[in-house]
Amino acid sequence: MAIKVIILLGLKHSGKSTLGKTMASQLGYEFVDTDALIEEAAGISVRDLYNQKGAAAFLEAEENICKELAENIGDRKMVISTGGGICDNPPALVHLKSAGDFIFLQNDLNISINRIVRKIDIGEDGKFTNIPAFIRSQNPQSIIDIKKMLRAKFEEREELYKKISDKIVLLEDASIEANLSSLLDAVN
Repeated sequence: MAIKVIILLGLKHSGKSTLGKTMASQLGYEFVDTDALIEEAAGISVRDLYNQKGAAAFLEAEENICKELAENIGDRKMVISTGGGICDNPPALVHLKSAGDFIFLQNDLNISINRIVRKIDIGEDGKFTNIPAFIRSQNPQSIIDIKKMLRAKFEEREELYKKISDKIVLLEDASIEANLSSLLDAVN
């Protein structure tokens, strides 16, 4: 394996953590999830951090975690899974880029959208819960609104990921093993 540090980028629910853990295990690499590190440092979920303290506080926390991570990699071999919106945080990307190669896990937008929509709850008051903070702030009125908002944001992010990535791996609506094989082929 020529790449010492593999940094997985992609949309929310694209499979970064699942594939990252499996890949790291197969390669004998350490696995790190930046969102998990943020939650550990903040003592709350990334969603709660964003909702309670705002986007600026979340971006700062993400940048700090990425900086600390990049500074402490040393000779370790690692697969890093990033949050789905890290493309909107250039300082965090600069820190990570100094550590390894960016691999964009590109999947069909509908897969990510449907995975998010399946987890949405609608309260008795008609309010949506368990939706991404960037969608909540737009005050959607229906599931159709949420899907449209997700598609617009994901199309924008997809273009950013294509521009900053060293490699792009097209994921299929297939098994973890099949997509892992594509990912391993791309990094070898």
